[in-house]
Amino acid sequence: MTPLVAPLSIASWTARHRDALDLVVFHSYAGWLALASGAARGLRTVVAFHGLEPIYHRELLAESGGGVSRRYRFLQEQLMPRFLRAACRDAGLVTCLNGLEREFLVSQRYVDPSRVAVVSHGVKDGFYVDGRRPRPAAVLLNVAQWLPMKGVATLARAFTTLARRHPELRLICAGTLAGADTVLRDFPEDVRPRVVVHPRLEQGALMDVYRQADIFIFPSSYDGFGLALVEAMASRLPIVTTPVGVAQDALTDGGSALFVARRDPDAIVRAVDRLVADAGFRTRLGDAAHAVSTGYREADCVREWADRLTSVRAR
Repeated sequence: MTPLVAPLSIASWTARHRDALDLVVFHSYAGWLALASGAARGLRTVVAFHGLEPIYHRELLAESGGGVSRRYRFLQEQLMPRFLRAACRDAGLVTCLNGLEREFLVSQRYVDPSRVAVVSHGVKDGFYVDGRRPRPAAVLLNVAQWLPMKGVATLARAFTTLARRHPELRLICAGTLAGADTVLRDFPEDVRPRVVVHPRLEQGALMDVYRQADIFIFPSSYDGFGLALVEAMASRLPIVTTPVGVAQDALTDGGSALFVARRDPDAIVRAVDRLVADAGFRTRLGDAAHAVSTGYREADCVREWADRLTSVRAR
């Protein structure tokens, strides 16, 4: 009901407060009714995407084998495209998080190319490290919610194989939001003692976890951006990732990361085996990723976002 009820409330609020507003930033479809009904007429508006519903829906169908309700499919396949087109049509600016989403918005004619921009999330300075001391690879790290779309089943299958092959390896799952019992149920009993779960971490503790890790694994099926990826880049970790979100825009397979196909645990195993065996390659990948990450510092990304908003307000 949210895609129907929330836009109604937002349109009503916008109409009541329009005289006090200079610029309105709507999230995704949220402002479609305010824009289509005229409630936002005359206001400068921005539509900001933090992930694009049609692409997420496509990957969810693949992840679930099509096992979603008819009502959900009707919402996503029939109504959502209309909501998004109405939201974007008259916006002064549309922003998204990666190049694939920009191409989609333009190809579907939701927005003219001149009015859509990729705006990135930024990483705090505390995640950046100057270097890493050489050491054997022993700690794998995944930072993500424990959800199917984050590739958790693939991660569990891959680590099961790796743990049985490499007795020194352990896995840290951070930011799961799910409790340890829930996460550990997805691993066989003999592997569970090698998995450490941190449902929530304060930022300082999260920075420490990145420094403890030796290899970062990110098997997500879909991500609008993937801030954890850039945090890993800033931490000079060698990265094994699906080509989603910022990875597709910023990293190169074999140059600054190792790309694996979605839902392919065997590919993760091969990539991690390669990294475990070659310390020099781990260092080269981590250093290359770190060099790219300097373009995603939080202060610079916030400044870019502010400049974009200012440019719309000044029109």
